[in-house]
Amino acid sequence: MASETSPQRPKYQRIADDLKAAIESGEYGPGDRLPGESALAAQYGVAVLTARQALKILRIEGLVETKKGAGARVIEFRPIRRHGIQRLAREQWGAGKSIWSADEERPVTIDVRVDTVAAPVHIARML
Repeated sequence: MASETSPQRPKYQRIADDLKAAIESGEYGPGDRLPGESALAAQYGVAVLTARQALKILRIEGLVETKKGAGARVIEFRPIRRHGIQRLAREQWGAGKSIWSADEERPVTIDVRVDTVAAPVHIARML
């Protein structure tokens, strides 16, 4: 997979772009395992850390999930189907149910990552 993006982009971003294109084209489908860090490093002639950064980008974008020792797998895209009428129905009131419990096949949990970063100069001035 040779990247046709600008050579100015970092190597890890070009690798991530190639993998993303392969996922979008269907070369890798839901549940398929992507090449490992070592295989990507050898294929692109980069360090393992660079390949790891590329996979991290795909994980952050929600395209793959990674597990230690199991590699990266493509996530199946399932749109959230909201049922507004059932979510707000009178039968739900006082029953101890959340309004989200009427949604189809979606867990109610959300993974959140929070980092402390320096504010950009134009925002720091406002603060």
